[in-house]
Amino acid sequence: MRNKAATSVGWSIGSFFSALLLLFSPAAVLADTGNVPEPFRGQATAESVDITYDDWSYILRATVFDAGMSDRRSAPSPAPQPGRLIVKVNTSSTRLEGNRLHFPAFEGKNLEAVSVLRRELEALPGAVPMAEWTRNQQPAYWLNLYNVTVVEQLAKRYPEQEIRRVMAKIRDKKLLNVAGVRLSLDDIHHDILVEKWQDPLVVYGLWQGYVGGPNILREAFTSANVYDLLKQNAVEFINSNRGARMRGNALRISTYYEDNIALFPGGERELRAHLAKYADLYYAGRIRGADEINMTTSDYYIADLFEGVPRDVNPNATNTAALQTAGSGPEWSNFAASAGGKGWGRVPPHVMEYVMDIRRKKSKRGGSVSVEEYADRPAEETPEEGQK
Repeated sequence: MRNKAATSVGWSIGSFFSALLLLFSPAAVLADTGNVPEPFRGQATAESVDITYDDWSYILRATVFDAGMSDRRSAPSPAPQPGRLIVKVNTSSTRLEGNRLHFPAFEGKNLEAVSVLRRELEALPGAVPMAEWTRNQQPAYWLNLYNVTVVEQLAKRYPEQEIRRVMAKIRDKKLLNVAGVRLSLDDIHHDILVEKWQDPLVVYGLWQGYVGGPNILREAFTSANVYDLLKQNAVEFINSNRGARMRGNALRISTYYEDNIALFPGGERELRAHLAKYADLYYAGRIRGADEINMTTSDYYIADLFEGVPRDVNPNATNTAALQTAGSGPEWSNFAASAGGKGWGRVPPHVMEYVMDIRRKKSKRGGSVSVEEYADRPAEETPEEGQK
């Protein structure tokens, strides 16, 4: 099932997955209904297929910068820099929150490697029928396929900065062929994940490519970790200004919830209960007591470490060595290795600002981050975001 020639490409794709069919534990088919295509219906009661995503985890660990939990501080407007030509960067009050992908690393053979990964993922259900996969294996697969495809498509278009427009163009295109079924990203999102699981948690694993959405994580989803990672992402998002924030006694939440309103058939009451479930103690109380909920919070700037500006023409800009010192830690070491010397040089100041802010937050928390650690601290009221 593997193209042997692909092993020399980019990050040296190794054993991407192994599908081991056992002679026992026959599949128990679930008669799914609705819009779920026939090849993706049913499920097994026990794992008879072993699927690993080591290559995708390797790429994520090498290219995702982990920002940690938000402290709900609003980012100030970017300060003008002397000696610099006009550089368009994110001006949103949420611009220092959330994980970032190192998009300059996805060039040439590295991008080709991601395409190989995507094709291997597409081929898997054709080789091993999905009815033989468990209910945990299936969402892990769809989330990984979705995110690999988004990374591939955005990397092809880099350095696009305003991602809402880009995602609108690619979400409904039939980019994928899985088990003979032509699929778009929206098909995976709405007709498979939302339709089949009816669980709001699944949407926290669909990376949208922009700052104002749920995080891209530093490891792939698997049957063993999928719900733990989804809960982790739900907690991070809801406890950030990107996901939910108070303005007076009104709760302003991400427009991403408007895209997924079908998961809350009980309306505002059900949505409010979901947000409160994963919010810290202080914010949970405010969510329950909010006079109104408005789905107006957005930040559609690309979730790229460099914000689509990978090189700085200012001769006085910070150099790479200084940035490596500022961002010292496993995340930055991985970035330096994955870049292979490409896309570096003079580093824009907005990158330094982001890295230093993450370092400040992590230092303040002493490397231990949990929801409860700031539960009794009143969250700072934040103004509306500047970037739409």
